[in-house]
Amino acid sequence: MDINVKLKYTSTIMNAWLYGVENTANIFFDKPKLFYRRWGTIAIGPFIESWKDLDMEFQKGLSPYNTAKMFIEALVKSNFMNEEDFDMSGDDNNFTFKAINCPYKSHCSRLIDEGKEIACLRAITFLGAMEFNKEGESLKYMYKFEFNKETPCLVSFEKFKD
Repeated sequence: MDINVKLKYTSTIMNAWLYGVENTANIFFDKPKLFYRRWGTIAIGPFIESWKDLDMEFQKGLSPYNTAKMFIEALVKSNFMNEEDFDMSGDDNNFTFKAINCPYKSHCSRLIDEGKEIACLRAITFLGAMEFNKEGESLKYMYKFEFNKETPCLVSFEKFKD
């Protein structure tokens, strides 16, 4: 089977699975965003543990912004995303992630069309990486997710407490 066909179906399966998780969170939980934060922290653990295969190691003690950048570096190095698929800027108090080409857009579109609350998986994994780095760190940040069907999505992180 052609690699592009495999990637297409991998993306379809991932989006279906994510749609199921997020839709279930909307049905069973009063505050699905709290569920998403915890889910993201748990879900990234096996990926971080696999970084040895990438000749990388999760560096504890980095600032939150640099922790998110390190996480992106691993995604790029694993060929899960390309450097031209995103733009990230800011500092530890305020930073933004622009998802230029996001593989999760179809499940987000479907949930938005159904009027469901969604969480940006990129945002959740960055918060999870912050939490993996230092327990309680992710709870110091609010994130705002601007979903756009036709243009890149924008996720902003703002530190609201020390």
